[in-house]
Amino acid sequence: MLQVSDNPLGIHLEQEEYQGYGSFPSKLFLISVGGDKYACNFATGKEGEPLDGLATFPDPDEATTYMGLLAGLSGDIVSKTFEEAREIAKSKPRLNCLFLFVAGQIVEICYIK
Repeated sequence: MLQVSDNPLGIHLEQEEYQGYGSFPSKLFLISVGGDKYACNFATGKEGEPLDGLATFPDPDEATTYMGLLAGLSGDIVSKTFEEAREIAKSKPRLNCLFLFVAGQIVEICYIK
């Protein structure tokens, strides 16, 4: 289980890439594991609340790094807009947020419910 921390990596995206939410870029990458299923993660928020989120990445290399960290996770890396990713997360009853991962760590959260 991951702990959410304050942007320890100091991610920096070009200003024109910020069209999603907070530090989320307008174009995200997801790991499709088949059908309408995508890689997700469980974490504990700063207040101790459980978070179930869709794993998103700012570029394909970050998604590849994430797959390398989780033994047994494999899938196709697909590009989605921030809004498309948000709608995917909203369609999954268990998910309550989007996670933006950089270097295997959650650096931003967008709550959807």
